[in-house]
Amino acid sequence: MAPHHFVEQLLRLPDLEAQKLCLAENRAILDDDTAAALKERADSLLRFDIQGSLHVAALLSALAETTANPVHRALALLAEANAQCIGLGEHQRALQLYDGAVERYDSIGERVEEAKAQIARVWCLACLGCYQEAIDAGRRAGQVLEAAEEWLPLAKLTANLGILHGRLGEDAQALDFFDRARQTAAQTGASGRDLLARIEQNRAIVLRNLGRFEESIGASEQARAMLKGAGQRVEAARAEQNLAVTYYVLGRYNEALELLGRVGDVFSADGRERDAVLVRLFISDCLLRLRRFPDVLSNCREVREHFSGLGTRLEVGQTLLNEAVAHAGLGRYRQALSSIAEAQHLFSEEGNEVYCAGADLERAAILLRQGQLEESREAVEACGAVFRDRGLSVKAAQSYIVAARIAAAQGEHQKGSDLAGQALAVGQSKDIPSITYQCHHLLGSLAQAQDDAERALGQYDLGVSELERLRGRVMVEFRAGFLEDKQAVYEDAVCLCLELNQPRKGLEYAGRAKSRALLDLLAHRLDLSPRPRTARDRSLVEELQRLRATRDRLWRRWESEAAAYAERGEESRVQDEVLSLENRITDLWHQLLVRNASYARDASLCHVLIEPIEPFLDEDTVLLEYFFARGKLITFVVTGEEVQARQLPVSADGVQRLLALLGLNLRTAARTPPDRLEALAENARGLLQQLNDLLLSPIVDLLSTHERLIVVPHGPLHYLPFHALYDGRQYLLQRQKVSYLPGSSILRYCRESRPGGTGMTVFGYSCQGRLPHAVDEARAIAELGGGELALEDEATVASLRRAAAGCRILHLATHGDFRADNPLFSGLALADGWLTTMDIFGMRLNTSLVTLSACQTGRSVVGGGDELLGLMRALLYAGSASLALSLWPVADRSTAQLMQAFYGKLAEGWTKVAALRHAQLSLLGREGDPAGRYAHPYYWAPFFLVGECGHI
Repeated sequence: MAPHHFVEQLLRLPDLEAQKLCLAENRAILDDDTAAALKERADSLLRFDIQGSLHVAALLSALAETTANPVHRALALLAEANAQCIGLGEHQRALQLYDGAVERYDSIGERVEEAKAQIARVWCLACLGCYQEAIDAGRRAGQVLEAAEEWLPLAKLTANLGILHGRLGEDAQALDFFDRARQTAAQTGASGRDLLARIEQNRAIVLRNLGRFEESIGASEQARAMLKGAGQRVEAARAEQNLAVTYYVLGRYNEALELLGRVGDVFSADGRERDAVLVRLFISDCLLRLRRFPDVLSNCREVREHFSGLGTRLEVGQTLLNEAVAHAGLGRYRQALSSIAEAQHLFSEEGNEVYCAGADLERAAILLRQGQLEESREAVEACGAVFRDRGLSVKAAQSYIVAARIAAAQGEHQKGSDLAGQALAVGQSKDIPSITYQCHHLLGSLAQAQDDAERALGQYDLGVSELERLRGRVMVEFRAGFLEDKQAVYEDAVCLCLELNQPRKGLEYAGRAKSRALLDLLAHRLDLSPRPRTARDRSLVEELQRLRATRDRLWRRWESEAAAYAERGEESRVQDEVLSLENRITDLWHQLLVRNASYARDASLCHVLIEPIEPFLDEDTVLLEYFFARGKLITFVVTGEEVQARQLPVSADGVQRLLALLGLNLRTAARTPPDRLEALAENARGLLQQLNDLLLSPIVDLLSTHERLIVVPHGPLHYLPFHALYDGRQYLLQRQKVSYLPGSSILRYCRESRPGGTGMTVFGYSCQGRLPHAVDEARAIAELGGGELALEDEATVASLRRAAAGCRILHLATHGDFRADNPLFSGLALADGWLTTMDIFGMRLNTSLVTLSACQTGRSVVGGGDELLGLMRALLYAGSASLALSLWPVADRSTAQLMQAFYGKLAEGWTKVAALRHAQLSLLGREGDPAGRYAHPYYWAPFFLVGECGHI
């Protein structure tokens, strides 16, 4: 019987025991060809079925026991070693097996076979950091194989030596080995085709490191096509992994994350834990650039533990370096420097000069942030020399940027310009916007320091354009975090525009800096709903739905039994469980959005032009936009005819101090009896007058002639009720109609919205009796507007979803919860659970007005780029033209009265902004209430109007 035919019959048997019995019964035909056929089968399975490969290796081991043939035993050892090393990353175990095979070949004088056994052993030694031993073994084996004209094994060995030099950071030498391996494999004909694909995979890595990105992408794509054509799904995924890392270096972050997610799924499905964990390391590289630091630290802890167990120092060091960058991003410099030192020790043990230099570069950046300029200069000069010597131009450019910042800090303007110019040349030649935007910003700062304002503004403009090109390649929900440390270029541009008396251009830069993710959502109607778009999404969405249902059940149970949990001491355990579920839900939702962010493949698709806002302002309206820049507060005053700008005498810290005191006053008012409120009200007016003096008094001459004021806050000002600012005689509300926008660029989309809904739907839920006036409020409002009414048990999330898409006015009187730790779970309590921010992202509204008559529904987390993360953004995204929201926990009775007055005027045909103003004024000076029960701002000032505030 032919060996391959016997192997096929053998493998069709049900289990290993039956196969061993078959071997014993057919002992007479178990020759070298049969053993070789089993070894060939084990190796073929290695690339797409690791468990199958291990099974065949065990079968081959059983054959060797049956025959007691040393050649068969050597083959069995090699088959298992390959599975352990290449498939599972268990290098210590694999090395023992390789050594056993080498010893057996040596004992019987099989020099060529011994040399072949060194092929994978070289890679195994390299993974364990035994580089010199690997190089020596490879050189000896290569001589034997070349003499024997074993060209295909020689090509494999040469390729592995190339990988070894790549791990050492010797990319030019590695490329030479790969080119030699490619030439050798090419002369073996069809038998070398699979090897050629794997050589291209590895060439792609060193070409990327050498900054030859187009060639690297071409090599990865060629390898992927060849491997897919050969049916090697796992190896094709490895080529995609290489492609993803190249995308990441080029700043194509979403494409990188999308590919890495797909690759990780392939590796996990095949049981390749080591490869799947390595993908998580590459993902953490991407997440670092997106400033997702807590995610990086959580990810890296598990990755480090895995590779520490495998004994691979290089990967452990890489993980530590990523942790260091994350710690530095969170301001934990001591921990960051400690992790860098630990990583550098591991790299040094490996003899890896390039990775040691990479650690020095990160250390230099941290020292620079700490103001330790000389130490930083010493570190960056050392690592820059290594990068230049090895031809690593991109790494060298990154070192030039740090060196340029040091020079700028020390007043060496020309030197800084020269270094930034060198880095810019690299970034432009290789099209790396993450480098070019920093260089343009640096060159602008240096030009401004040398009193060349026009050149400085030109450089700032180029920097902003490059940054926005980079931002366009990021999934929209990651953009706020990505921009957190990148506002300086906008701030410098705005400040310089004011110096040059170009307020309109300054306003444009301020607009480009703020709420751009929301602007992208509105302009392009991007779909953030947690639903499957492809077959691949279904399992992820099913898991997402399962986790959300579990979280909601646990949350409701905890809410209803909070006292019992506290009594048993289980409160923190349940809270931790809920938070863990929320983190997992958030992660899965982000994975879904990354997969489907096709807009992030082309930055131009999300390039929203900042248009002049003057044409969208009525004659009686003035827009007031605030912008914090370089410790200054700038205000832009915009009418239909002109833009004016002024710098105000206040800092962000000063505003936050007064806001903290105001917040304390408001919280105290909530629990103070009415007859003792006047002293608190007087204190509140004093604080609001101080804020008025800082924020409005310097520009009151520009505002007083307009009936209506639109406020666009910035930073901490989003938490300030501008309509309650007090000038010593009156609140602003008493002089003007006031509404708000998260960003002036959004005005156009609010004005142009054409809500298609009809009628009113009102929901009232008392939260099991805790808010008794919520139900009364809902009944009264539904009666005023002739609306549909859903009370108590009927006020469910499901009924809200059904009603929301068709109504013109949607009112919810219930309890609200603001989640500063995770605004995705800020929400509104309903009879069957919570309506969260994530739920709203899955809805479509046709409303002219949504009113959330609940606590803190207008509070948001202010993210990078002044992005407001919370219910407000979700509702505007979902399609509501305007929102009535609250800034703090509201009083049940007074809120009911305010809302009735609000809707009464809406029913009479008043505009939304006029109706809300009337309602607040009526509460402030309520007839028949001489004690001024509701005169304290706590009662009348929490609600504010966002968006298009004209007629319903």
